[in-house]
Amino acid sequence: MSALELALAAAALLIGATGTFSPCGLSAIETIGPTGHTGGRRITAAACATFLPGAVAGGLLTFGSLALLGDLLHGAGGRAAYVVAASIALLAAVLEVRGTRIVPQIRRQLPEHWRRVMPMPLAAALYGVLLGLGFTTFVLSFGVWALAGVSLAVGDPSLGLLLGAAFGIGRAIPIVVLAPLAGGDAGVRATELMCERESVYTGLRRGDAAALMLVAVALVIAPGSAGATGTQVQHATDPSATADALLFQRLGGPAVISRGGSEVALPGAHPAIGGRFVATVSGNTIQLLDRNSLGPVAQINAPGVDAVAVSDSWLAYRTTTGGGEGLFIRYIANPASPAPPLQLAGAGGAAQLSRPSVDGGVLVYALATPRGSRVVQRMMGTHKHRTLVRSPRLLLFDPAVDGKSFAYVRSDARRSRLMVRGRHRHGAGRILFTLKRSQGVLHSDALTGSVAYVTLLHPGAGNADARIVGVSRRHPKRLREHAPRGGGNHRF
Repeated sequence: MSALELALAAAALLIGATGTFSPCGLSAIETIGPTGHTGGRRITAAACATFLPGAVAGGLLTFGSLALLGDLLHGAGGRAAYVVAASIALLAAVLEVRGTRIVPQIRRQLPEHWRRVMPMPLAAALYGVLLGLGFTTFVLSFGVWALAGVSLAVGDPSLGLLLGAAFGIGRAIPIVVLAPLAGGDAGVRATELMCERESVYTGLRRGDAAALMLVAVALVIAPGSAGATGTQVQHATDPSATADALLFQRLGGPAVISRGGSEVALPGAHPAIGGRFVATVSGNTIQLLDRNSLGPVAQINAPGVDAVAVSDSWLAYRTTTGGGEGLFIRYIANPASPAPPLQLAGAGGAAQLSRPSVDGGVLVYALATPRGSRVVQRMMGTHKHRTLVRSPRLLLFDPAVDGKSFAYVRSDARRSRLMVRGRHRHGAGRILFTLKRSQGVLHSDALTGSVAYVTLLHPGAGNADARIVGVSRRHPKRLREHAPRGGGNHRF
């Protein structure tokens, strides 16, 4: 979990627990406890067991729905959204420290008659849902309003669900712990402490304030739009990556594999990793290396090759000749005796093919022409293929595939964007990273389950450079479609 997720979860737990001091919380303790019904401790245990998931369900419904609404209204994340959320948390923290009276207040009790007309475990589950919802009974902390505002402002459904689950657990735990003690000496002492010692409730509100301040700090530090994870490789381009390795081409130097912080030079250029192999290009030959030992496995002839992608059973590569570019695949289940090459695509004149990207038997590539650009998916070994995304004016290029998702670079005259989308979904996808044209352009990229890597090209007279940055996939930003600004179908 990230620092932001930890801070939000801790705040939601504490704020949920503070609600136990409400009339509804005390009523739930007495109702579920052994003195609230005739079923004894056995029914109390069953009621506690249903109360907890009910409270969690209520929290998920409230905060998950608010986050989903925020996502629909303005998209997930964004620097402005995080700043607004941090301001809400900070304001609530100040009000909690000052002990300000809670307004607006919801003066509503739990439906007491439920315990008489329903089995107690069912009634307890429904009581849990009402308390977990947060706004159907008394509110004893500005933190509840703050968490709702943060969920709506950030608009990230995953964070909303995390908040909801933590809030529901915080609501339930004190009640589940104290209910079996109701009516006994320990239960009476606990109730007297909660009702007669104002300092206990005040202390909890100040604890809520401290937790909300940590949330505000985490929201400010967290990237508003998905930002670099910390990985930056200077003077490098053409990344290829898995969860445990990053390969790239050093400008003016060798191909490199980085694992665990150590860098190892590879034979050849234009490296790629996939399945059990690492592949590099040496002249008109593709070298297959063992992924673990980096020992040679096979050499495959590929005249004019300048880009490669590999998996356990498939090799895809692009060739460049005087007549244009071609995209080929070969079946390499037995790398010592690969199948003959099969050409899948070609481009000539002003048209351009991207680097291929492979995951298992899935191949993605892009084709750009003066009439438009598109990203294509092919299932190797079959005739199945389809266009994932297309544009008549924007440049959609350099796709990378990982599992059910793919990334690509979307460029117009003003900016380049690194996008990510599910292969089985529709639309342009969501924004992982944006770069203004005055700062450079985005080029080749790679995708893993948690991180995307992209090349930032910095063209210039005499000092052209490139670097690779890692971008978190956690909080992609929603794309707002506008009319295209200028063209983009050109070679980088």
